[in-house]
Amino acid sequence: MVGARRLIPVLCLLGAAATGARAESLLELYRITLDSNPILKGKEFALDQAKAQQDQALSKLLPQLMATGSYQKVDFRQSLQRGPQNLPDNRDFSEQYWGNQGSIQARQALFDLPSYLRLQGAEAFTLQSENEVDAVRMAVAYDLADRYLNALLADADINYVVAEKESVKEKLEQMRYMQERQMATVTDLYQVEAYFSALITREIEVNNAKAVALEKLRETTGVGVRNVSPLVQERFTLMSGQIDDWVRDALHFNPKLTALSHAIEGSSKMVSGSQAEHLPSANLVASQTYSNLGFQDRRFPPYTSASVGVQIQVPIYSGGGTQARVQESVARWNQMKEQYEQQRREIEKETRTAFLDVMASHARIESTNQEVIARAKAVDAQYKAYDLGTTTIVDVLETRRLLLRGRVEQARARYDFVRALIALRMWSGSLHDPEIEAIGNWFVSKPQAAPAGKPDKS
Repeated sequence: MVGARRLIPVLCLLGAAATGARAESLLELYRITLDSNPILKGKEFALDQAKAQQDQALSKLLPQLMATGSYQKVDFRQSLQRGPQNLPDNRDFSEQYWGNQGSIQARQALFDLPSYLRLQGAEAFTLQSENEVDAVRMAVAYDLADRYLNALLADADINYVVAEKESVKEKLEQMRYMQERQMATVTDLYQVEAYFSALITREIEVNNAKAVALEKLRETTGVGVRNVSPLVQERFTLMSGQIDDWVRDALHFNPKLTALSHAIEGSSKMVSGSQAEHLPSANLVASQTYSNLGFQDRRFPPYTSASVGVQIQVPIYSGGGTQARVQESVARWNQMKEQYEQQRREIEKETRTAFLDVMASHARIESTNQEVIARAKAVDAQYKAYDLGTTTIVDVLETRRLLLRGRVEQARARYDFVRALIALRMWSGSLHDPEIEAIGNWFVSKPQAAPAGKPDKS
């Protein structure tokens, strides 16, 4: 009998070969997902937007240069009174001419505290967007791995059901042969036929489960996946560190929490920037003007004028708009602080949960291995007892059903360990490309060592 620990990858490989479809590895799908996932792409565009907003805030502190010009036809009319009471010698004066004028103005902020503080806030929001991109990348990687493992579990379930069905079919033919010769009861034959029919039903269900899992993979990756590479890693090394160590690292390195800390900083700068609108501002202004028009577009000899000076603006009253912006900024700042606290609690909970799931699933791997070995022996014993007439076919079929369920749970334990480990690294902020590549190598023909240890603090 093939060892229980080697049974899963062997059956998965046989199943992939039987379909004739190329199996996609986790790493291949991960690289495809990074290039095409709309959620991740959307966050990357949000980062571009944040950088553009930062540049806009910076532009208010840099020199401003503006040129204006006009070329216009003027129809000038004026009433000229030469005598009293509008005598006939009064006449009007009219003239048409072309006027042109142009000016160029340069402005440099000397003291603009609101714009400076908003620039600092924009820089913090850019850092927030960068960390949000990293958080989404980790979440997408976990979601991909979760759906990949669900497809693998369905695949393993299919292989176990197919193998069990073929074995029972053989037993069913033997039972029919024996019943025809009155060496077995018709009741036993009906029990075996019912179990065989149940396996056919189960095969339909697990095939549908695999198709659904592959469709979910299509949603994440954007490409059709017909088969997935099996998990060939058999032994897993537990990561170092205690649960409190992982929680401490998660609160320090998780990009979601880091993003919210930058959001709080940016909101604080926006509060200060809104409050600074009550202060005066100073600008260095230089301008040069050319024109042949005077007051109200009257014809004037062409002239050029230039000026350099300091412009002071003192805000006095703006209808309460400045104070309203301060209140809005304060409300947003308080909102960010509450979101940070909520996210901190969630990260701590999820990190502790993932750590406990890693420990439990690692222990379940060995226990389910032993369970499968014991149940396989129980099936052999039940057949011997049935041949001796000391047990019924119902007991034999029940032990076979329990063995089938045990094999599925054996596969589930291994997949749950990988899923929990990826979740732990995601919540701790250490699910980077090297860790994903190391885990991805568990799904190829030559597995590498498990990535144990604490999160990378680089």
